Amino acid sequence: MKLIDKLWNWGHLEGSHNAITCLQCSMSPEGFAEKYGVRRSFIVSYSGNIQPPFQGLAARFSPLAEVKWSVLGDSSTPLPAHRLGFAPEIIACAKQYPNITGGIVDDFFSPERKKRFPPEVLREIRAELNGAGLDFWCVLYDHELDQQDLPAYLDCFDGVTFWLWGCEKIGRLDALLAKFYALIGNKPNMLGVYLWDYKDVGKQPMDPVLFDAQLTKYFGMLRDKKTGGVVFCSNTVGDADLPTNRLLAQRIEEYGGIEIE
Repeated sequence: MKLIDKLWNWGHLEGSHNAITCLQCSMSPEGFAEKYGVRRSFIVSYSGNIQPPFQGLAARFSPLAEVKWSVLGDSSTPLPAHRLGFAPEIIACAKQYPNITGGIVDDFFSPERKKRFPPEVLREIRAELNGAGLDFWCVLYDHELDQQDLPAYLDCFDGVTFWLWGCEKIGRLDALLAKFYALIGNKPNMLGVYLWDYKDVGKQPMDPVLFDAQLTKYFGMLRDKKTGGVVFCSNTVGDADLPTNRLLAQRIEEYGGIEIE
């Protein structure tokens, strides 16, 4: 397996971030795969714009090599009424579309979401997904690392994606990664990279020097098998005229062909 086979897109429907970035982008998850060669994608509802039944979108995404679908949606998506979120619909879709390999919860570690989905419910979701041959992932941000009850929740997931909220934190990357890995131990993980700095909504692209430092470090960790994947957020800005996009294409060309398995 090559390094490029371990790269993922944080997939939203095209145009989802135009209002908050003030960019005019129309790239889809499939378009991101075509442009950058990143053929694995999370598919996540943004502001409730992906709702069941999922079969139509699942058919559209069937050419992708692998998909992990959102069980809850992002923080601006209303929580599903079902006790298990969208897990039953994901399982039904995966029976028809075998490239669906898992579920993901985004923006999870808020008081509202933790209260609605305590560990016993998360374990039930995981058991349902695992029983259907799917894994269960979550998003964890650097500013959530000190939550006292975090270990009890993280134990309910098969894997964790880790993200730095704010471009300036890349300057403390080594310390934050050390804290993250001390917390999760040997749990499977992927590392997130933003193509746009969403901390100050709509105001700034990523600093290209910091972005390139983060990207090359993560690609090196992937090459050395210190992480299981790198995730880019996202196709929603993938067709913008940004230095980050040009650097992403260059680094994928440089590293993508490296054999890592």
